[in-house]
This record gives sequence, structure tokens and C-alpha cells, in this order.
Amino acid sequence: MTGPAGAAGPAVTPDAPVAATGDKMPLSVWLRQQREDRGWSRREQARRLIAVGRDAGDTAMPSVDDMTKNTRRWERGDNEPTERYKLYYCKTFESPVAEFGVTAPGTDALSLIATVNTHGLSVSLGYVSGRLVIEISGLDTQDGEPQPGPGLSLVTAPDPPRYYGGRA
Repeated sequence: MTGPAGAAGPAVTPDAPVAATGDKMPLSVWLRQQREDRGWSRREQARRLIAVGRDAGDTAMPSVDDMTKNTRRWERGDNEPTERYKLYYCKTFESPVAEFGVTAPGTDALSLIATVNTHGLSVSLGYVSGRLVIEISGLDTQDGEPQPGPGLSLVTAPDPPRYYGGRA
């Protein structure tokens, strides 16, 4: 099958996903995945981009219909957003500029800092995408309630806390 005007190669259908090559995810796939992970339509994404642009003092923002068309083109890989729109995407996705389009969500490797194994409990500290990650395993022991050793205590509650003190 050929593309438009007899061009060689497979035909590209509208909204067809572009496959990732190697470890790098194409920006178009990353943009679409980020939007879909939030449950937003393209129109909702367009509204959010426009709102962020206006909040930043950008008086040349396009209409919702035009921005929706731009979003569709960017997600198909027809072209990439300009730097100003990349910044607006970062605001709408609440992600640092350095992480924009870099990797697939959740695929960064954990940079291990420390691991402690004691009394059947394992606690690991590490960083992923600049965030501290604490992994705890061994809480579901079948041998009854373990007794904490010297300098070690673990308090668990049946209900999650109501206030976390900030973003996790």
C-alpha cells in the first residue's frame, strides 16, 4: 500500500499511533499518552493549553477549534509544537520542562540509594525522574505480628492518612 499521491511506504491513517523506536518514544506518542492518561479529549487539552497561554500573558492564542487541530497534528507526528507550546504543555501536565517528551511514563530506571533488610522487611530508597521513591516489602507476613528490633518500629493503620503534607 502506498501513501498519498503514490508516495512509497505504508499509508498513514488519521490518528494512527506512531511506533516507538528503541528506547525513545516519539514526541507524538508521548503527547497522546499523557493526554489520554488524564482522560482528556483533544478539545479539553486545547482548552487547557489556551488557558495556560492566556495566564502567561500570551494574547495571540488561537481558537479552541484551531488549537484542537494543532493538537491532532502534533499527536499524529505531522509536526512538533513550538517552544512556547511545549512550555504550555508542561504547565498543563504539571511536569518539569526537563522531562517533556523524554521517556515513556513509568519506564525510568530506579537509581538505588540504599536498601535495608531486617526482620523480614525490606526498605529501598531511590530516585526516579528526580523524585524520591520509597519501596517497602514484607509487610504481609503470615507468622503473626513481628516484633520490632532495637531502633526499628513500624506503625501501620487500617485507613490511609487524610492529609499527605504535599505532593507525593
